[in-house]
Amino acid sequence: MFRFEDFEPSHFLEFLKQGLLDEHIKEILERFYLFSPKLQFEILLYLRERLKDVVSPSFLAKGLSIKKEDAERIIKGEGKICEIIVAGKEQKTQKISCSLVKALVIPETSKVITNLEHLKRKLSIIKKLVNQNFAVFFESSFGGDSFMLPLAVTLSIKKIPDDLRFTGKLNSKGDILDVDFIQEKVSFAQSNNLRLITPLQVKKFDTIKKYLEKEAWDVPFYVTSSGKEEVHSFLEVYKGEKEFAEFPILKGVELFYGLSEEDFYMITGQLQKQEDWERVSQEFYYKIYKIRHFLPGVKTFHLGFRTASALSFALGVLFSHFDPFVVYHYQVLDGVATYHPIEVLTPRTLKERISEFKLINPIFEDKGEDLVVILNFSHHELTADVKAYVASFLKDPSFVILESEYKGNLPVELFHQVAKESASFLQNIREKKSFKSYHFFFSCPVVIAFMIGIAFGHYVDGFMYNFQKGTALYEPVLSFKFLRKIRETDVRF
Repeated sequence: MFRFEDFEPSHFLEFLKQGLLDEHIKEILERFYLFSPKLQFEILLYLRERLKDVVSPSFLAKGLSIKKEDAERIIKGEGKICEIIVAGKEQKTQKISCSLVKALVIPETSKVITNLEHLKRKLSIIKKLVNQNFAVFFESSFGGDSFMLPLAVTLSIKKIPDDLRFTGKLNSKGDILDVDFIQEKVSFAQSNNLRLITPLQVKKFDTIKKYLEKEAWDVPFYVTSSGKEEVHSFLEVYKGEKEFAEFPILKGVELFYGLSEEDFYMITGQLQKQEDWERVSQEFYYKIYKIRHFLPGVKTFHLGFRTASALSFALGVLFSHFDPFVVYHYQVLDGVATYHPIEVLTPRTLKERISEFKLINPIFEDKGEDLVVILNFSHHELTADVKAYVASFLKDPSFVILESEYKGNLPVELFHQVAKESASFLQNIREKKSFKSYHFFFSCPVVIAFMIGIAFGHYVDGFMYNFQKGTALYEPVLSFKFLRKIRETDVRF
């Protein structure tokens, strides 16, 4: 019989991973506790990855002195890798050094099983907290208590952000207690592009569970040409959940999902050139995509816009129709800014066809193969000016003019239905006739433009136009081609 435990560890690992020790696996498992923690860890990983269907669990049961059922669970059952940041003083230099130690964690065994017996008492505290037995095999021996929090998280929570790590001691009540060398561990995590949750940030284990298992979110997002004070005003009044567990919810989202407050608003400044409009559109799509990517579960966006209607229409095109949202109409009454919420919890309804138009008075002038769309729901009458403007570059275009008898006095509670009817009329026209290009002009509330943009989509050519006060002229500010390029480009983080 070979004394495999006496092999040079690197040679043993090389032989193991090449499959050269497969015929000796029974002997290796029966001598399991003669190997170092590193080799024990690697042997079990190899078993689970390569030999789980050919090795008898009784071999492992004998080597670990455990039940055959537990051995089978260790080899074939659900398992996760837990990473622990450990720290300690180097003997020669007395410097604090940190490293990542991995552990293989298998839940629901009949008793607590581990390859580091000196941790058994602390493991029993975790068992009581998470209310289950488990097996855990560490790849290195260490002391201290900081492994307790990451192990409990691994056992209790199914989905953990890839870059998130934990350090902290636990008691059986779920209090997160202080550990040594927190600052050194934070620095180590940052140098490895990791985020570390510590006892200085979170006091209760239950808080971690609540945030990482949360399935529904109210997500504020504000776009303004003004300043940050207005952003904070919106964040105070939007009709969503603002406090959760120990924190204001945006602070909790930053801790657990890495999304900072800056990810939830945009300050556009003055949009003077087409490049400015394009930059803002790209930033909006990137930020919304980032929130969708990093935040799990159902997200109800709470959207506020203090922008030009042409921009809000474009942002609607980019937002798409998948997530429920509440869009807020900004209005100043008696010197006080107010935000009126309009719920659209099933955005696909914006695309529904309507046969009878009760709130809009649509006009279709069927002429050439370019279509000019005028959204004319505000006090400013723009039809004559638009017709004069487009005559300089479009040959005998067709026109859709969407108006309402309310004009600039359209009640907020009718905005949603007006947007639906407008979108439906446009869809009906597109179904009847194919146009070479589409040209949108706006005199309407920004939230109506946004909702129509969601319904209209980006699979056409043409432009959105804005009335530039400085020149008193309309100018093309965004193209559907550019918005389509944004939508179809992969976003990487």
